[in-house]
Amino acid sequence: MKKKGNYGKINKVSSAKVSQPVVRRKRQTKVKNGKGKLYRYDGVYSATDKGYGFVKVEGFSRDVFISERFTNYAFHGDKVVIELLTPGPLEEDVLGSISKDSNKAAGKGSTKNYDKQAQSSQRHSREAKIVKILEHSVTKIVGTFEEIRNGYGFVIPDKGQLASDLFIPKGSTGGAVTGQKVLAEISDYGEFKRSPEGEIVQIIGSREDPFTDELGVSLALGLKMEFPDEVMKLCDDICGDGTIEGSASAGALGNLYAVNELSEIFSDSFSGKGKRLDIRSVELFTIDGDDSKDFDDAVSLEKYGDSYIVGVHIADVSEYVTEYSALDLEALDRGCSVYYPGSVLPMLPEKLSNGLCSLNPAEDRLALSCIMVVDDKGKVTDHYITESLIRSSMRMTYSGVDKVLEGEGDKTYRGFEEILNEMYSISETLRKRRFSKGSVDFDINECEIYVDEKGKVTDIKMRERSSSRSLIEEFMLLANKTVAKHFCKMKVPFAYRIHEDPDSVKIKELLETIRNLGISIDGRIFKKLSGSDEEVISSAEIADILDSCEGTPFEMLIKTLTLRSMQRARYDAECQGHFGLNFKYYCHFTSPIRRYPDLQIHRIIKNCLRGEMSKELKTHYTDILPEVCRKSSVCERRAQEAEYQVDRMKQIRYMSDHMGEEFDGIISGVTRYGVFVRLDNTIEGMISVYDLPHDDYSFDEGLLRLSGKRSRKFYSIGGKIRVKVCACDLDQRTLDFVPSSTI
Repeated sequence: MKKKGNYGKINKVSSAKVSQPVVRRKRQTKVKNGKGKLYRYDGVYSATDKGYGFVKVEGFSRDVFISERFTNYAFHGDKVVIELLTPGPLEEDVLGSISKDSNKAAGKGSTKNYDKQAQSSQRHSREAKIVKILEHSVTKIVGTFEEIRNGYGFVIPDKGQLASDLFIPKGSTGGAVTGQKVLAEISDYGEFKRSPEGEIVQIIGSREDPFTDELGVSLALGLKMEFPDEVMKLCDDICGDGTIEGSASAGALGNLYAVNELSEIFSDSFSGKGKRLDIRSVELFTIDGDDSKDFDDAVSLEKYGDSYIVGVHIADVSEYVTEYSALDLEALDRGCSVYYPGSVLPMLPEKLSNGLCSLNPAEDRLALSCIMVVDDKGKVTDHYITESLIRSSMRMTYSGVDKVLEGEGDKTYRGFEEILNEMYSISETLRKRRFSKGSVDFDINECEIYVDEKGKVTDIKMRERSSSRSLIEEFMLLANKTVAKHFCKMKVPFAYRIHEDPDSVKIKELLETIRNLGISIDGRIFKKLSGSDEEVISSAEIADILDSCEGTPFEMLIKTLTLRSMQRARYDAECQGHFGLNFKYYCHFTSPIRRYPDLQIHRIIKNCLRGEMSKELKTHYTDILPEVCRKSSVCERRAQEAEYQVDRMKQIRYMSDHMGEEFDGIISGVTRYGVFVRLDNTIEGMISVYDLPHDDYSFDEGLLRLSGKRSRKFYSIGGKIRVKVCACDLDQRTLDFVPSSTI
């Protein structure tokens, strides 16, 4: 049995060092021994806190096991060369180790039993030894400084960055004192049981200060906190007085064609093509979160015979951020905005993102509009994509719109009740049509974290399903799909949002888990996946599986496990479809203020609308788009990891103020070392097996159940439980519970 408190959790922070280039699968020189040939491959090492680890080789869904004695002092995230310990090349059908991603029992904070995996590695997986370290991924770490004596000390790394403390020699402490959060640079990675060595390059602050959470995570993941002076100066020059007329893009107003209603666009007499449409007379508005400040999308609706005209109007950021300018290069380097509770690291300076580009109410703004005719079945029968000049009528919030849709009177929204209800009705039609076509509902309960001006968490609640959020989601999905289809059929270079088919091996494991939980699955799906010719499960079949779990205690677990079994959505210059949405065409068009791919395709769209898409320009975009898509995908994953890490720290800080208090929860995961419990507010923690009522417990991996042999009491997924908070570890991101005595 493992000791209490040490969960064997894979190091998540370092696994997110996705800014490193993707390592290509490479077969190295074959090495002979008495039994045959041994093969070498390049890969990326993932360490566990128990000493052993795994190497991911691109092109294979299964990881190669590395025992502790064969790690060759590699660090988590290092690019390495491995040599297989048994003859024969890697083949997909002989890789049997359980992948880490599909093994996470519940949610991002869960942990899995890697000891059991290690013990069975010789039976089920290929093993290798690391023979060479090509590149260290971690060069700087964030941690807590602890002074020892005579001016030297150690930095105790935050969870997942290094397997050991970093030695700080005399004269390299940078004036840090014990207990401070610091950023340290590694100068010597150490070998043969020597600790790695480095120097402190920045004091972040007291670990008790909640603002160190965001700063520490951002520094650890290499996120930029400030904009260079050159970028800020250029931004000032572009924005001018903050109006279109007073900005560097005032010339965009020189080619306007005014319409009073969107229906005019679809009339035979319309002659505004090639011009920027002046639709300031059209009533449109934004709907965002209560604390949002950058508004990059607005919506409108008009009746059109038996159909409706749905307008999605997106801030025309590309008019201000020109290709290869300092602003553009900085935005590409950041990739996207990063959102923390109460703060944001924007992709663009606030003067643009919250000012000139933001669709603020009662202000003229440049936009790109996707205007669609939608019939009563939710089908787009016609569409028009154009540059536009708009004026938002109102800045609405999700909470305010929800009240209107629930029938509550609110004078702030007086006069908008009818159009909001019509929009919601159309969005529900779109949603039903989407799911009838096989779109998968991966809606997983997430938390809302509320902080005060000092960064202290005041409350954490589960985010409820929101009618207004669903409304905006469906309108944005429709616009993204329409734009992608339009430009794909034009055969111009473009950046698509793709979601590839899931790996069949992972799906088989998922289905076995679901069946072990006692949930019935159509046998034809098993038969399909076990055929001699490997077939891919469809999104409609995944949707059916999730439907069969709806209303069961396992619903959230199955949704989470299913999501983990999917490929990651990413950006690509080839239109390969979106599996989860079951869309043949899809892109990200609706958020150019906070996502670089949206900004990139806005440029392409405007080149096409203006008749500027020459052969040379096509060649230019063809050359740059693969790298733009790759880098944007990397930046997105880094941002997601940063947001998760900060959210987790906020959760632990919040629960540390509730030590000894009792909460209701549901068992969300089970391992041989204990059970994971998800509270009603979505926060997850663990009950160690040592803190369960005294018994001799056995773990049934197939049923995900921990059973007491004497008491016959068992703990399984979906069971309700009342727990008490007993320990919070901010540095290790762990939260410990014990069963309440009142159970």
